[in-house]
Amino acid sequence: MTMDKSCPGSRTIREPRPEYMTCSNCGKEVEIWTDELKATCRNCGTKVFRAQQASCIEWCPHAKECVGPEVYERLMSGAGEELSEGDNPLEVLRKEHDRALDKIGLLRAASLCLKLGSTTGSAIWDKGIDHLAKVTEFIDKEIALHFHREEAVLFPMLEKHLGVEKSSFAAKPLSVNPTRLLLGEHAEIWRVYAQLKEKLAELQGCREPSEAIAGQVQDIGGRFESLLREHIKKENESLLTLAKGLLVGAELTEFTDKWKITGLEAANPVK
Repeated sequence: MTMDKSCPGSRTIREPRPEYMTCSNCGKEVEIWTDELKATCRNCGTKVFRAQQASCIEWCPHAKECVGPEVYERLMSGAGEELSEGDNPLEVLRKEHDRALDKIGLLRAASLCLKLGSTTGSAIWDKGIDHLAKVTEFIDKEIALHFHREEAVLFPMLEKHLGVEKSSFAAKPLSVNPTRLLLGEHAEIWRVYAQLKEKLAELQGCREPSEAIAGQVQDIGGRFESLLREHIKKENESLLTLAKGLLVGAELTEFTDKWKITGLEAANPVK
C-alpha cells in the first residue's frame, strides 16, 4: 500500500527537523528532533519531552507503514516509558508535568478520529472513542494523584512561607495567594473534565457516529487542554521554582516523607 506523503501528521517524522525546548530544570535550550519524543539536557542531564504536539503514531492505523517500522518501534517504545521517581519529589512533580503534557496530546488525536469518523462512518470513529477513554483513564489515575499530592502536601507546606516570602512574590506571576489561585484552577480543570467524561459516556452509548457530538468533544477537549497547559506553565515557572528555594534541609525531608506517604495512601485506600 502506498501512503499519501502529504499527511501532515507524519511529515515531521518522515522528514525530521530540529526543534528547541526549554529545560524545565535549568532553563537551557535543548534540541529535540521531530522524530524523537525526548532528549537529554546537556547542561544538567534532565530528560526533556516534546509535549507540544500529539503524534499520529499512537492512533493512525497506517502509522507503522507510513513512518517505517524502525522509527515506529522507537517512538512507541518511548511513548510507553515510565518516569522514575528521583530522590527529590519536586523534580518528580516537574517530570509528571512533562508526562501529562505528552499524554494529553491524545485529546487532539481523539477529536480528529471522531471528526473523520462522523463523516466517513468508518472504524476510525471507534478508534476516537478508544483514545478518549485512554486519556480519561490517565487523568483519573495520574493527574488526579498529582493534584492530590499538591493539595495535601505541597500547597500546605508552601503556605507556611507565604507571609515571609510575600515580597519575593511581587515580581512573580503567582503574586496573590498563589496556592489559592492554583486550587481554584484545579477546580475549574475538574469542572471541564466532568463535561468531557459526560461526552465519553454519551459517545459509548451512541449507535451511530454523530458530527455534533464530535464537535462538542473537540471544543471541550480543547478547553481542558488549554487550562491544563496554562496551569502547568504557572507551576513550572513560579511555584516549583519557589518551592525549590524554600523547602530545604529538614523541611525538604519532611516534604519527601509526606509526599511518599500520600502516594501510598492514594494507591492503597482504606476500604
